[in-house]
Amino acid sequence: MLLYLHAKNYALIDDVEVEFTDGLNILTGETGAGKSVLLGSISLALGGKAKTDVIREGEESAFVELQFSIDNEAQRNLLNELDIDAEDDIVIIQRKITHQRSVGKICGVTVNSADLRRIADSFLDIYGQHDYQNLLKESMHIEILDGYAGSELKERKEEIAALYSEYASYRHEADSLEEDETKRQRDLDFIKYQLDEIKAAAVKPGEEEELKEYLHLAENGERIAKALSSAEVSLSEDDGVLRCFTYAFRELSQVSGLTDEISEFEESLEQAQDIVQDTLRSMQSYLEGMDFDEETLKHARERYDEINSLFMKYGRTYEAMMKFAEEKTKEYEKLLSFESYRAELMEKLEKAEKSLKEKCMELSNLRKAEGVRFAGEVSQALTDLNFNDNRFEVRFEQNEKYTAKGFDLAKFWISTNVGEPMRPLCDVASGGELSRIMLAIKTVSASRELVHTLIFDEIDAGISGNTAWKVSEKLGLLGRDLQVICITHLPQIAAMADTHFEIVKTEKEGHTATEVKKLFQYESVAELTRLLGGGGKMEAATQNAKELIHQAKILKKHFSA
Repeated sequence: MLLYLHAKNYALIDDVEVEFTDGLNILTGETGAGKSVLLGSISLALGGKAKTDVIREGEESAFVELQFSIDNEAQRNLLNELDIDAEDDIVIIQRKITHQRSVGKICGVTVNSADLRRIADSFLDIYGQHDYQNLLKESMHIEILDGYAGSELKERKEEIAALYSEYASYRHEADSLEEDETKRQRDLDFIKYQLDEIKAAAVKPGEEEELKEYLHLAENGERIAKALSSAEVSLSEDDGVLRCFTYAFRELSQVSGLTDEISEFEESLEQAQDIVQDTLRSMQSYLEGMDFDEETLKHARERYDEINSLFMKYGRTYEAMMKFAEEKTKEYEKLLSFESYRAELMEKLEKAEKSLKEKCMELSNLRKAEGVRFAGEVSQALTDLNFNDNRFEVRFEQNEKYTAKGFDLAKFWISTNVGEPMRPLCDVASGGELSRIMLAIKTVSASRELVHTLIFDEIDAGISGNTAWKVSEKLGLLGRDLQVICITHLPQIAAMADTHFEIVKTEKEGHTATEVKKLFQYESVAELTRLLGGGGKMEAATQNAKELIHQAKILKKHFSA
């Protein structure tokens, strides 16, 4: 559950800390005091869109921190998946926004917005006017029902998702085969031409590099020959290096053996002379072998161009071209054996569809059974919320195509008044009705869902009087099993609070600021008196507020009994 909220420099919030409790947490306050701002800070911390205009005027950054306790293994497994360690089963989520960027952290580990939203979905649900409108989207109805149905249905859906993936793969391949014979033959001819061209070229590994090196030498042959010839002359002619060695040996021979040092000089000169003579012979041999005749050179250029042309068509390298040929060979063989391949594929498709259909039927039957139970419980919850003589049904249709979730289409139908015909829930226009229907559905689903914290905003839209008291009872009942945080303007709902917070707008150093105050019981009486709007009869309003709180206490004792 949500234990703690700390928001700083967020919109109207200067620096606010709130410690939430089990049960029903009620937030009240004057219009414009910042109730929605408080919810906005929670949404931001949980991966909501980071807009720089939420940073408090004159500040460099906004900061929000939330602390949750872990309520179930699913939450713990998700944290393990993200490699996050929650010390003492406390999850600390932080989000900081500057004018340049935003940073989110979970237990000190930096995460992206997507991971923040994943964590948010496992720890709490926030319901505002937009979320009530989601009830009007018929695509959401089957998701709501599946969430109610629980683990058995979830396992069936996972099984169907795997079967559907196999079926869809075969279906896609079968559809791609529904082409005319002319195109198949055209493809065969073209692939055969490609393979024949590669085969006829008979390119050897490394051949392109060898040709490239040969052509490089050929193009620079004249320069090489001229340089080697000049070097040969410098070494071997009358005034060349070798002649100089002869003169040097003659001079040293006159004093040879007189000292060890002179003998070493003579030996070094002899080694140098051998090196020069070996180099000269190698140069002469290289020159004799440089025979770049026009015919050989022409053939090399043509072969090099041929190989590069193939590489341009079928791969930039020899290895890539060979891989292309291998893939095209498989495709060619498949096209050649088209009929047998098609028959084998259709057999696989038929078998996969049969398995998928059987499992989809089982899933559909399970959904319909759960749908009856769900409708009965929702109808009772609606009665509790002052929808007298209501009728609620889940009606099913079969999709023309299979999906990874089966073939069911589910729609909620409802009648909220005596004599009124059943109609699709999407035709319900009243905001007050939608908010109560959502509350009824959440009350029914809550015991089967893993999320332990629910936040309601505008749950009191369009209701008053006895209906407001009914909504209050339902929220109080919901608070027995879950943590509920609710923003309200109605005294009937506020009276049911296990913990009551007042949101007030103050002025600090010339700036407006939102503050949150946890109320003692006498302060809660004063806040309910304000909500009742006693006008000149404040004493009567105060007595009424006390009576509302007293009645709420009696009901809560009844819930616990």
